[in-house]
Amino acid sequence: MSFFRKISFLLISLLIFQIGFALALPKLWGTYSLGNHGLGIPSFSGESETEESQLTVKVSGKLALCHHLDRGHIILEVTGGLPPYSFTWNNLEKVQNRYNLYAGTYTVFIKDSNGKEHEERIIIQPPFPLIVEMGAIQQASCSNNSDGSAKINIKFGRGEPYKIEWSHGLTDELEAENLAPGTYTVRVIDMYNCDATLSFEIKSGADSFEIKENVTQINCSDNAKGAISLVLSGGNAPYSFLWSNGSTSKDIENLEAGIYEVTITDTAGCTVTKSFEIKSPSSMELSVGRVRHNQCFGSNEGEIDVEVKGGQEPYTFLWNNGASSKNLKDLPSGTYTLKVKDANGCEISTVVEIEQPIKLSAKIESSIDVNCENGEAKGYAWVRIEGGKSPYTINWSNGVTDKQEIEFNQPGEFEVEVVDSFGCRTTEKIRIEFPFDNSIAGRIDFKVRKLSISSESEVQVLEPLVFESEIAEDFIAWEWDFGDGAAASERDPVHVFKNPGEFDVVLRAYDIYGCSSVQRKSVRVLEKDEWITIPNAFTPNGDGLNDFFMPVLKGVVSFEMNIFNHWGEPLYTHQGLEGNGWDGTYMGKLLPTGNYVYKISLSTISGDSIQKTGTLTIVR
Repeated sequence: MSFFRKISFLLISLLIFQIGFALALPKLWGTYSLGNHGLGIPSFSGESETEESQLTVKVSGKLALCHHLDRGHIILEVTGGLPPYSFTWNNLEKVQNRYNLYAGTYTVFIKDSNGKEHEERIIIQPPFPLIVEMGAIQQASCSNNSDGSAKINIKFGRGEPYKIEWSHGLTDELEAENLAPGTYTVRVIDMYNCDATLSFEIKSGADSFEIKENVTQINCSDNAKGAISLVLSGGNAPYSFLWSNGSTSKDIENLEAGIYEVTITDTAGCTVTKSFEIKSPSSMELSVGRVRHNQCFGSNEGEIDVEVKGGQEPYTFLWNNGASSKNLKDLPSGTYTLKVKDANGCEISTVVEIEQPIKLSAKIESSIDVNCENGEAKGYAWVRIEGGKSPYTINWSNGVTDKQEIEFNQPGEFEVEVVDSFGCRTTEKIRIEFPFDNSIAGRIDFKVRKLSISSESEVQVLEPLVFESEIAEDFIAWEWDFGDGAAASERDPVHVFKNPGEFDVVLRAYDIYGCSSVQRKSVRVLEKDEWITIPNAFTPNGDGLNDFFMPVLKGVVSFEMNIFNHWGEPLYTHQGLEGNGWDGTYMGKLLPTGNYVYKISLSTISGDSIQKTGTLTIVR
């Protein structure tokens, strides 16, 4: 017997069995409804028609099977009577609901708390076949045309309504149209949610296009542009091409980065469209993942970690310090430039700055307080800190810690160590001396002299005087009081007394400890006395008497004398208030007895300028 005839015989026998089984069923109480998962046989949902106080049972669940491996279940909902209820099934189980059930008849006895009883009989229907077959299939004219179709036939089932789902989205239709070449499925579901699925293929009536491409990406090393070349097979040659950039050739080149689409048509009118991407080399990305800066000035603990994405591996790395590794460590502060190049010769760079704090420095400053009366001294030292990162730890050589200022009573050498919060450290040392002689008396003095050279010791009115101080180095300021109401702050001032008299000149000096010292001197100033006496002859014979020609001066501050012969030839010149005068010679030789001419120019203390001329006689 053939396979088809065996299947037909089996289906007819099963149908006769179900009809006979249905006629033989006793009349059951309640009503029946079709379940959600039955296959051709209705599932049961019963409700007893009793008095209001009687028990009412609602039956649901899966009361029909789709195939022989399927199993059903029964769900009971009881109302009325007095709960709680007890359940006893014909197999003596005491549960309310039953699961994993074969086809057959199941009886349950329900009793409420008052003893009222109710009997319910439920049928799990046996499987019923759903047979679906493919009908006519119309192939597509071209591989890219959507003009194919397919049809299905439902040969055997429990009857409408059927739910039909095609894999391309069509629903509840026996025939699908406008299908492109490809593989599809169709699923048929009956009213009890039993289903059958078929798969089929829509083929192309013409030979399919096969396209192989060779895409050349942009290369940075030689600045080459991108290119696309195609190799075609299938279809009906010759072919025509239309690219999205307007080109109609099979291959295109000199391409910038972007998407390029081509539509290919053969002589049968079949077309295919495909797109390609030319990538930009600049897609390589370089980022700095981590930077560790130096915590101390001048240290070498900096680190740089970078990340590279995109481009074409492998990458090469070149830092401006000569390193070729991806990441760097043990770096001093500074600017670091990295260039990364990929396998295509594309290059990208970045700059990273390794920072360092301001240099930690400590400067010791000091001061000494001196009691000017008893000479006792006390010293103070403090440290001025710059740079680093606070807070700071301070350690003095005399054992004092965490104090910025210290006191001391003895001179000596002091050292301080400063450590910042990063552990950076610096030291500073200073030697501090106390004054050896705390008594400052006698440590200043001054002298008085005339500003202009003069052979006269007396001081006259309006004669400029220079006050020359003798002050120890530890004095830092001074002041003069000239006794005539005038004062000065220069170290060596020049003063002119305008009136005669006895004047008490005071010099007061202040040392570095704030103590002062005083020196006093008296200056006598006379009335001005200005005159000149010029002799008319002299005897330069070497006897020590009247051997030189020189006027006698008084109150004169500048003097110049010139000697001439009768022909106006200069013989001698003298300037200044010092010197013996003319000795009667010219160029080392004695001049003969005779008359000579003098010319004298002078200025007095009062500021008068005087010129005198005359003759003098050499007597031998």
